[in-house]
Amino acid sequence: MKTYEAMFLLDAGNPDFEAASQPVRQILTRINAEIISFKQWDERRLAYEMKGRKRALYILTYFKANPLEIHNLEHDVQISELILRAQVLSADDATPEQINAPTPHETGASRHWDDRRDDDRGDRGDRGDRYPRRDRGESYGRRESEAPASAPAAEAAAPEAAEGADKD
Repeated sequence: MKTYEAMFLLDAGNPDFEAASQPVRQILTRINAEIISFKQWDERRLAYEMKGRKRALYILTYFKANPLEIHNLEHDVQISELILRAQVLSADDATPEQINAPTPHETGASRHWDDRRDDDRGDRGDRGDRYPRRDRGESYGRRESEAPASAPAAEAAAPEAAEGADKD
């Protein structure tokens, strides 16, 4: 039996952690996994919708299982309507400190700022207004007729160098 670390994303609609985590426990029981650690990692907004959900409950678990059963676990996750996504990694080198490390949910370090509306970027503070792009730098959007004064001098020097090359 090998040790595995898995992160499961479930629908965040159920506020009861024990009831919401039942699908994960059932899948782990089905593959005869020995659960080492099973805890709520956090509840967060997803970067994009998964199965029509915008938020997910993240469950972090460490377990021991037969490596041949991991394929069955992944298959059960794919057909489950309640589990949005799962990532299973080998964790044979995981230390007890890593396994028992506090989660963001336990430490209160949840990302509450991600609950804001997507289009609310907030106040710019003392950074001032932005100007149109053409005012930011000299070279942006310059036409040939608007070339700096030093450009004709460089062009005038170029024909002399070319004439000197013809004389050789």
